[in-house]
Amino acid sequence: MRFSFEKKALFIFAFAASILFFCSCQQVVFDNIRKEVQLEDGRIAGDIRAIVRFKDNFFLANGGIYYKNKDLNFYGCWGKAPSPEGHVIRLAADSTYLYALVGVSEENTKEGTNEGVRRELWYSADGNSWALVSGFENGGALAYSSKYVVYIYLMCTNAIDASNRSAYVVVNDGIKGLTNKAYRLNGSEAIQMELGSSDASTKPFSNSVIASRSCVYYDGNVYFFNSNASTTNETNLTAATMYYYGSGAFLFWGGQQNGGGLLCEDSLQSLATTSDFLLIGTNSGIKHRPLSAGIPGLSVDFTTNAAATLNGAYQVLSLLAVYPELPEAKTPIYASQVYTGTGSSNSAQFDHVGLWAYYPSRGNWNRE
Repeated sequence: MRFSFEKKALFIFAFAASILFFCSCQQVVFDNIRKEVQLEDGRIAGDIRAIVRFKDNFFLANGGIYYKNKDLNFYGCWGKAPSPEGHVIRLAADSTYLYALVGVSEENTKEGTNEGVRRELWYSADGNSWALVSGFENGGALAYSSKYVVYIYLMCTNAIDASNRSAYVVVNDGIKGLTNKAYRLNGSEAIQMELGSSDASTKPFSNSVIASRSCVYYDGNVYFFNSNASTTNETNLTAATMYYYGSGAFLFWGGQQNGGGLLCEDSLQSLATTSDFLLIGTNSGIKHRPLSAGIPGLSVDFTTNAAATLNGAYQVLSLLAVYPELPEAKTPIYASQVYTGTGSSNSAQFDHVGLWAYYPSRGNWNRE
């Protein structure tokens, strides 16, 4: 009888545990359902690598170029801007000029396909009229190599204070080590710079292993990083006291507080700060960590639908908080996402690729 009782007790315990597990899983599902919203039409789709501050506007590239006034933050406020001929890959800006990296293709009549032939670097003083950066490589263009891939990284400090904005381009062949160069851009000029040798230094670097991909302005210097993810805690009211950057799945920081680092959920792609949180775009959705005296804490759940929309099926490539001096729930925020991998083996949806926005008046994330 004792054996039978113990078996019954074990069965009851297992059954109760399964009910609790089921209920907890259902609670997660119900929480996500409660956070679902009716989606707006997604008007700005595609691969958006950066949202750039230029004069009084924000600009982005998704093959073409879109822009909006920095103070107009509502659904439908982005407009299409003139762009150079070709596929606009990425933008950068300094205090005077906007720059565009463009991929140019030509038709292969024999194969019946379009093939990439070169990349071009353009600049504009007003976001409307464009000219080649003639001081870059061969009159503003770099031909594709038939022997090995040459990578070009266009980046800028993207500082809120326009006087601290500067733009750079790094050329990296990835293997041969023959064409590693870095330039500071100034309109039609491309001024070659001395290369450094380490991450998070004040010199850009480019070698057979790594290259600078992003940069920030902090305390009179520009720091360069081997990651697309970097930012400072600069606001519209105060200068930066901290900077943050990624290295694979690690998040690092430095500044007036002691530097440090921690392991995040996945490889970092983008960063932005608000007064209370560090927003982190990763290869598996968006995360955020509370800030205390500029130091990031443990990752916590969102109170908005951020995790349900910018979720693990996507890479979050860019983030921009419009008023970083405000709490996360009180400032407009823009983000872009693309599939993780092909998107065919997970829950990713084609019409979710592109630009998303959070508006405090709306209280949720939605497509732009």
